[in-house]
Amino acid sequence: MSLLERLAEWLNIRPHEVRTVFLSFCGAFLVLSFLILGRSLREALYLTTFPVETLPYITAAVAFFSLPVVALFARLLAGREPRSVLKALLVILAVGIATLWPVVAAVPAAVVVFYLWLALGTLLVTSSFWLVTAELFAVRGAKRLFGLIGAGGTLGAMVTGNLLAALSNRLDVSEMIPGLILILALFLVIEYLLPPAFVSEARRAEGGFASAREGLSLVWRTRHLRTVALVVFTATAASTLVDYQFKELAQEALSTRESLAGFFGAFYGWTGAVALVLQVFVASRVMATAGIGVALSVLPVILLLGSAGLLILPGLALATIVRGADNSLRKSLHRSGLEVLYVPIPAAIRRKTKTFIDSVVDAFGEGVGAGIVFLWVTLPGFPSHFLSIFVIGLAGLFLYLSRFMGRTYVSTVTDQLRRGGEAIEARTDQRDLLSASFTRLDLRPMLEQSGVATPTIELESGGARAAALLSMAAPLEAETELEASSRDVSLDARIDDTKEPAPPVDEHPDPMALLASAQESDVLRGLELVDFSSPTQVPALGRLLARERLVGQVTARLVDLEQLALPHLSELVRDPETDFAIRRRIPPILSKYESPAADDALLDALTAPRFEVRYRCAIALMERRRRGLTLSKRDWPQLVWDAVRREVGRERPVWELQRLLDDVRPTGDGLVAREMGTRGSLSLEHTFRLLSLVLDPEAVRAAFRGIAAEDLRLNSLALEYLENCLPGDIRTRLWPFIGDLSTRQREKTARPLEDVVSDLVTTNATLFGGELQREDLRDLLRRDEVPPREDDED
Repeated sequence: MSLLERLAEWLNIRPHEVRTVFLSFCGAFLVLSFLILGRSLREALYLTTFPVETLPYITAAVAFFSLPVVALFARLLAGREPRSVLKALLVILAVGIATLWPVVAAVPAAVVVFYLWLALGTLLVTSSFWLVTAELFAVRGAKRLFGLIGAGGTLGAMVTGNLLAALSNRLDVSEMIPGLILILALFLVIEYLLPPAFVSEARRAEGGFASAREGLSLVWRTRHLRTVALVVFTATAASTLVDYQFKELAQEALSTRESLAGFFGAFYGWTGAVALVLQVFVASRVMATAGIGVALSVLPVILLLGSAGLLILPGLALATIVRGADNSLRKSLHRSGLEVLYVPIPAAIRRKTKTFIDSVVDAFGEGVGAGIVFLWVTLPGFPSHFLSIFVIGLAGLFLYLSRFMGRTYVSTVTDQLRRGGEAIEARTDQRDLLSASFTRLDLRPMLEQSGVATPTIELESGGARAAALLSMAAPLEAETELEASSRDVSLDARIDDTKEPAPPVDEHPDPMALLASAQESDVLRGLELVDFSSPTQVPALGRLLARERLVGQVTARLVDLEQLALPHLSELVRDPETDFAIRRRIPPILSKYESPAADDALLDALTAPRFEVRYRCAIALMERRRRGLTLSKRDWPQLVWDAVRREVGRERPVWELQRLLDDVRPTGDGLVAREMGTRGSLSLEHTFRLLSLVLDPEAVRAAFRGIAAEDLRLNSLALEYLENCLPGDIRTRLWPFIGDLSTRQREKTARPLEDVVSDLVTTNATLFGGELQREDLRDLLRRDEVPPREDDED
């Protein structure tokens, strides 16, 4: 394994993502480099040309001009491919900077135009870069990789800031302007090298020209986008006030243009270094473990504490710390969290609203902050450290919105998952997300060390190989589950196919004796004659469930006899000693009963050692819920969660070999549109059916279909929904079965070969008994090894 492959593995980058992530990382590096260099140059030029009290005017001008500029930009984005619009923007920005360069140092008006040009340009470049990046990844990939991609930006801020601090002693500010053009040229090259966008052409066609009014309307009508906009507004307004306090104190301490440029460069460089550390080691982990709401809450907490300190003890050192923390977090944890929030939004809506929020709402936040400065400091001349009172108020609202945003994010993911459920169901090509392999278990080295002899039999691949191996297994000393099941299922065939001549018809037979007859005609006659008025008659009827050709008639009678039959059937379905052929046919009967006692019996039977009993009990419970029956008053949700924990706690070989004896699976609850045809699909189906009892049934059904979806976006939404809704222990155990693990995480789940073989022999789920069969099993595991899929999400 090369050094690059090891690095990608450590950073949890999948092989097919390496190029995209690397180019996006470089793009983020250049975007933040442009932002830091442009901001430092424009602020140094402006503050040495105009007094600091005029900052509110230029900030308000940025907000004013952003409205028509963003409206035009949004119309272009809605009707064209975002990457093409970004490329054109880079060229236009470079031409404008080159035009202003010769005159910006000598003409005050040119300084104002230069400030506005760069302020608006950086808004559009930053927003459109993340818009393009959002279309390269599904939500799971974005959540996993945006922190790393954002680290490229913080690295660019750190490098550019420190380089600017060093160059400010040797070059005039105007001599650094060509660096902006160079950065834009490199960024343009990156955009040409990026792979195609993740979104499909069909979704690209959904867009249309969007006005600023339409963007505002979409944001206001959508709770998720409205909350995002409010988060952006409060964060920007609070940051604007802190930034003014910081710059005023910096101007008082540093008087020359070069010293200010060097100070700002060093400031942005060091804050970039802190942001880099946060991006690489903190951002993705916080979002994955604590959630989006907690990730967004860190910045307002820092602003609350820092502004309280500035209110009590104002000074450049503390202002630098507060503004530095604000700058570092906004570039790292806060930015990554915000960008992830846009990914679940449909592409057409995202294109119409993201730039509006990133530019207009952001500029409006700056404008409100500038207005507060103007009304508090510029006009009446109040001390600027009292601006901290406003910052504390804004940070408090910011904190509330951040926590609320965590809930709306989950709601949005769930809503998008539901909308995609019907599309998933309509697809005819189902993908094997569960892996047709026993062994993501790293068995090859163990097989080589054990010196297993090459078998003389040639096995087929996939599930057919497993079936072939099962059919070749020698009889076991003890009866296994499949043998017992075959015996149970064929019991009625052995009885009904008897060659004994039928006895003479008795005109006055004993009805109960007829039920015990080996002749099917006698049993049917007995079912007509017996009135079943006593509970003692029910066991004879229950025993007939073992005879397959009589199941329909017997089931109908037992459904009619609810009051008499319920106690006996409840006892049978709970008893593990009950004949399996009978026990597995009881849950559909209990699903028809009205009594809550049927719920109790079905819930208790979820602990049955036989998979088909548990499977049918879950279906029966779903059927009762579908009919509007309220489950019993006992603590049934906890019982269901316990059942889920038992299912996901099974080892992969057991999970993959659990099966039904019937050819037709009795779903009947709308969970499964079609069979996935993969090993382990029955176990997954059963687990999701249990989950639908305790979670939103519609969302769980869509998630189940999303797991098998060919559309990676919908599959990613399904995984994101499950990660946010499942308890941590269940999520950890379920993830290996739905393919959402990195290579390193798979290696951690590797188990010794003999342990796997031993599990398969002792689970009563397979037919591997003697040493010869165990050697065949070892060969099956070795030959069945399949490398991880490239589209696995973490």
